[in-house]
Amino acid sequence: MLDYSLEIVGVYVGLNLLINLYLAFRVSQNRVRTNLMTGTGDDDGLYNANRAHVTNVEYTPIGLIGLVALHLLAAPVLLLHVVGLALTLGRLLHAWGLSRNAAQSTPPRLTGTLLTWASQLVAAIACLWYALT
Repeated sequence: MLDYSLEIVGVYVGLNLLINLYLAFRVSQNRVRTNLMTGTGDDDGLYNANRAHVTNVEYTPIGLIGLVALHLLAAPVLLLHVVGLALTLGRLLHAWGLSRNAAQSTPPRLTGTLLTWASQLVAAIACLWYALT
């Protein structure tokens, strides 16, 4: 049976790069709309877009590093999908919820946070497991 683990990692890296670019584009759109090139002023739309992008940048790289490490440690393909899908879906849901209202928790935001944390917890435990056994 062929091992497509590197291709699987590539799919999740590619999807998360697209998510990040979309979130960055939304910030730029709002900056042009408000003519605010730094900060967010009092504009809720710019603030929400900025928070969605910044939070994505905080969590996504660490999750992808975990995914790459699992590939390098020859973790099973199913585990790569579990971690990659949870991270990607978590980041999408969190960005959607945060973009709608950064001041309040929304169900997509909470679910996205939990999925992101779960993906990182599973990746961390699995990395330790495969590295030490």
